[in-house]
Amino acid sequence: MLSEDAALAGLVAGAAVRLGAAAEAVGSGRAALQALARGGARAAVLDLPVADVGAGELLAAFGRAGVPALVVSGVYRGRQGEAALRRLGAREVFEKPFDVDALAAAVARRLGKHGPSPAPEEAPDEVTGALPLPPGEGDPAPLAAPPLPALDLPPAAARPAPPAAHDAFLTPLPETRHARATAPEAAPASAGELSATRVPRLLVALHVGQASGALTLARGPVRRIVVVERGAPVYAASNVAAERFGAVAVRRGAVTAERLEALRRAAPPGARTSDLLVEAGVITPDQRVELLTGLVRAVAWSTFEWRDGTYAFQHGRPPAGRVPLRLDPAEVILDGIRRTASPERLREDLPGAAHLAPVPDPAFELYALRLRPEEARLLALADGTKSVDDLLRLTELPARDARAFLAACRTLRVLDEVERVLASTRRIGFM
Repeated sequence: MLSEDAALAGLVAGAAVRLGAAAEAVGSGRAALQALARGGARAAVLDLPVADVGAGELLAAFGRAGVPALVVSGVYRGRQGEAALRRLGAREVFEKPFDVDALAAAVARRLGKHGPSPAPEEAPDEVTGALPLPPGEGDPAPLAAPPLPALDLPPAAARPAPPAAHDAFLTPLPETRHARATAPEAAPASAGELSATRVPRLLVALHVGQASGALTLARGPVRRIVVVERGAPVYAASNVAAERFGAVAVRRGAVTAERLEALRRAAPPGARTSDLLVEAGVITPDQRVELLTGLVRAVAWSTFEWRDGTYAFQHGRPPAGRVPLRLDPAEVILDGIRRTASPERLREDLPGAAHLAPVPDPAFELYALRLRPEEARLLALADGTKSVDDLLRLTELPARDARAFLAACRTLRVLDEVERVLASTRRIGFM
């Protein structure tokens, strides 16, 4: 599995392993050719293009070796893009975002495994039913004031319809060589250390792969789970007492602690707190959805700054009996980084000398992002000719907010770090 996106490589490799294959994830074209030369490969998944080896060279090499290559891409789009890749030797083509289960099934067919894939079981959840940590354990200030940010957001504005699909190639910016070409990320499996990746990057990969299952995150005694369905967060839970639904409802003034305790004492074992409050008429079903939506956001956001701990993704269905929710992954990631990123971490992750430019295959299209006017102007300035420090001087946004937005765009794979582009290469002269 070749992808410059390490989290995506791990997700696809994990899907292949579930079907009985042994998988190796690599982060560059050269590494893929080296793996091919070692022998033993029976199929390949290539996320194209990559920075260091051309698509034609890669597909030709796998073709000569008799190894069927399946391609995923956000650059080669539509019928013309698929036809071009097939002419180069691709056996099957999947356009991003793609269904990781459908891709895994196609790999299985290439390996000689036919028949329907086994139905997924319910995603494992060891967090919801766990006893909450005693007060004082866990994060020092989970869901600290102000109260859940999601409950204070204005109603979502109607989004414009997406533009018509391109039936051709997306054209990359000229002379923007991506920094990943010289330092590809180490490709993880579907479980690993958060010192090697970040939770927002994992959520982006789950969106690109349209994955369904449970992402379990652990740091010390703290456990959190974020469940996604086709890449969108639909449920979250924590073993931190302050991050349980009852504690949130009390803080938001929906119920008093005394009334909640009385309802719990009278309820049968295992009853859900949200169900108790709705059945007792304390909150309405719409208020429950509002509280749960804020809780899912806040539980996910509380892990965005983690630099240690572990993660594990397990494929499966969302839990039965959950309240139907479906959060926009782009909004969760963008707004979470806006709210949680510390200035120190931002300067560490996005140094002032870095240059950013649009990527030809963004994980999220711009129409899917809720950009503020100042952010839209800042994004237009990020063309590879200016450093981050230059961009901070040109925007009206506060420096911390502007850096957080740029960092979020890089995480969302809307922007990427490039070697500097000379401004003169983008000018048109008239004689």
